[in-house]
Amino acid sequence: MQYLGLAILLGCVAALLALLALRFGWRLSWFPGWLKGNLLLALMALGIVVGLAAWDLQHFADIEPKAATVGTLSFSKIGNQQFEAVLDGSQGSTTVRIAGDLWELEAEVLRWHGLGSALGLEDGYRLHRLLGRYLALEQERDSTAISSSLLPNLHSTPAWRDLWAWVDRVEGYRLLEADAFEIRFIPLVDGARFSLELGPTGLTPVPLNPAAKAALKRFN
Repeated sequence: MQYLGLAILLGCVAALLALLALRFGWRLSWFPGWLKGNLLLALMALGIVVGLAAWDLQHFADIEPKAATVGTLSFSKIGNQQFEAVLDGSQGSTTVRIAGDLWELEAEVLRWHGLGSALGLEDGYRLHRLLGRYLALEQERDSTAISSSLLPNLHSTPAWRDLWAWVDRVEGYRLLEADAFEIRFIPLVDGARFSLELGPTGLTPVPLNPAAKAALKRFN
């Protein structure tokens, strides 16, 4: 009976609101102005969204048909399982402190389909995140629990307006597809220096000194 009574009460409120709307607005003289105002607000909102997308797109670079060097990455040990990584790329130099035994690098990739591909638009990439990983499961679990929301990014775009993240949420046919390249589970070695080569199929670390070659041998 409780829910029936609530349903009747809400039905009466709905009927009262409908009567008020008919009493004061039945001539609909207000409707054109209301519709125009809402259309203008929608256009303004769409303009802001497109502007934010354009601002984010400028941080992506073309993926060359053949693998090309997009930056260098070097590591310096500053403590027990603590390293300072320096990434030198087209956007300048970025320094990130990471902890662990291994390192990973992620790149966001945008791929064009349909009309974009027909127009000859090139797929694009943006280096996204550099991570440290522990070999010990206990350390890795504790590290993930503490710092999962504070992982360093290699670009300044906040998550709420990350174009790649929004495109990745879209399902079904898409003009633009969100993809990703990763380098995973490379041992952290003091003094190691790598060249980062990126092509249509992925991201590859190329050793530039003996320490980097030793790291890749341990990886293999």
